[in-house]
Amino acid sequence: MNRIKIPGSFLKIIDDLILKSGNDTKLAESLQWIDFQSRKNEVNFYEMAYILTDRQLAKKRAQQWVVCKEDKSI
Repeated sequence: MNRIKIPGSFLKIIDDLILKSGNDTKLAESLQWIDFQSRKNEVNFYEMAYILTDRQLAKKRAQQWVVCKEDKSI
């Protein structure tokens, strides 16, 4: 599988979330789920977090585009 180039700033954000997860059980569970998905998809943890974040952002942008397109057609 091709490796994804992940920005250093994203790595720092994930590292900060990992540190904060010690005090937040929901965050810890989410990070464990990402870890499970990364093993299942044979990518490293940071790549999986990046893939999921990118996918979510793309979905949000698509929804915003649809709303804007509908507003312009009225």
